[in-house]
Amino acid sequence: MALPLIKVVQLTLTNRCQLNCGHCGVAELRNVMPGELTLEQIDDVFRDLRLAGCLVVDLFGGEPTLRKDLFEIIRRGKASGFMMSLETNGWLLDGAFVRDLEAAGLDQIYLSLDDYRPEEHDRRRGRAGSFERAVRALELVAATSMIVHVSIVPQTAEFFTGGGMNRFMAFVLAKGAEKVRLLLPRFSGRSARPDGTPFAARRERDLFACIAPEYTPHIYVHTPGTPVGETNKCTAKNIFCHIMSNGWIAPCPYLPLVFGDATRESVVEVFERMQSHPLVRLGGDTCPMRNPDYIEEHIRPMGAGRPFYPIASENQVDLGAPCPPDCRGCDAAGRPPRRPAEAVIRDLQAVDPNYRSIEFYGGDALVRADLIGILGRVLPGMDISLWTTGRFVPEDPGFRERLRSFPVRAIRVMMPLDGAGTPGGFGDALGRIRAVQGLGIPVHLYAPADAPAEAHRIMAENAARLGVERIYLFLRDSAMPLPNAVACFGKALGRASLAWARP
Repeated sequence: MALPLIKVVQLTLTNRCQLNCGHCGVAELRNVMPGELTLEQIDDVFRDLRLAGCLVVDLFGGEPTLRKDLFEIIRRGKASGFMMSLETNGWLLDGAFVRDLEAAGLDQIYLSLDDYRPEEHDRRRGRAGSFERAVRALELVAATSMIVHVSIVPQTAEFFTGGGMNRFMAFVLAKGAEKVRLLLPRFSGRSARPDGTPFAARRERDLFACIAPEYTPHIYVHTPGTPVGETNKCTAKNIFCHIMSNGWIAPCPYLPLVFGDATRESVVEVFERMQSHPLVRLGGDTCPMRNPDYIEEHIRPMGAGRPFYPIASENQVDLGAPCPPDCRGCDAAGRPPRRPAEAVIRDLQAVDPNYRSIEFYGGDALVRADLIGILGRVLPGMDISLWTTGRFVPEDPGFRERLRSFPVRAIRVMMPLDGAGTPGGFGDALGRIRAVQGLGIPVHLYAPADAPAEAHRIMAENAARLGVERIYLFLRDSAMPLPNAVACFGKALGRASLAWARP
């Protein structure tokens, strides 16, 4: 299976901020998530995103300019080939700071400004002088090669109906803004009112109609390329994800559903996990955190206004297949011969039909003689992933044809690599991989991160000719497993990083 199209990743550098905005969607994280990714961890994330084909990294906060290593982060992002953008309140952006941003290679700035009147902006931002500094930043950035868009979060209908939005547009365009990003409050953080719904939910078009025609080419709603008056598509449902300050991965900062951890697993894996989950798929194709029905049905029961919501993947089914005693340190071969098919099918039937995929784990799927019958019970429209060691690949053409009739998106091959550094050892591993490839289904190779260095070297040198789609390096950790990750040896994956991906 080709890598998913992750175009934009938003990376929170810090939850710290000099201001105290009444509408802040992430303010509560300052109290519960004080940690920040180190420069080395950010390097690892950039490497992972580069392999995943990411195009844009947006630096987010809090206020990201509070990071002392911000310029180095930007330089490393550019060296990785990303377009780099920055979200800022402008407080620290004097002439020297702006020159350093440009010299580091920053491509674009999203500058927050909430009113054309100094006293109103300062009131909203909770600090006197914030308007003056934001306008100074706007003028300074506009004089550089960097793109500058102004972000506004309107709070009242009167701001539109009374002409305030038009006056704001005239003001910021005159100061050098190229575009204005209109961000309507989402049901998140301080904007999540326990007894209410998001501002202007389902009345957006009435307010947008108040914007004068001469300004509409210069304004978009939430996502670039979405003119006012048109439906804004939620990019978290297809091309976007958010990494919190501690590495946790969510669809969006305003949809803080935590599905994984970028410091311990590949963003690609977590992104695919999110895209399959009903909480991401449901709610229509617009922003779910502005959808009153979605909020009432899914968010309020979890607790309105919480800074984040840990989410469990419930589409993982223990196949309970036999497994050859092949992998060092694995006790899966000592489990019972196989789990009854009836028990596996009961678990399948219990999976929410709104999931997009089923992940089978536990043992070597290709060893189960009744595998085809079990796969036939997977609901239509669900993709399937399987695990194997590649030791016993059925040679029956009929089996292969029947297996290919199912939407198996990947076969994950557990490859110990213990003998890969010995004469003939890599040839044995290559033979097993080729046998699985003969099934005609994309192969993801999993190799132990603690395998001998020589084995890693040989694998890296031969990655392209292995013919697999992806290579992951993993570690077991039964004491602190990844909450939503599974493998042939069960739920004991402690780390799984993307080492190589077919371009």
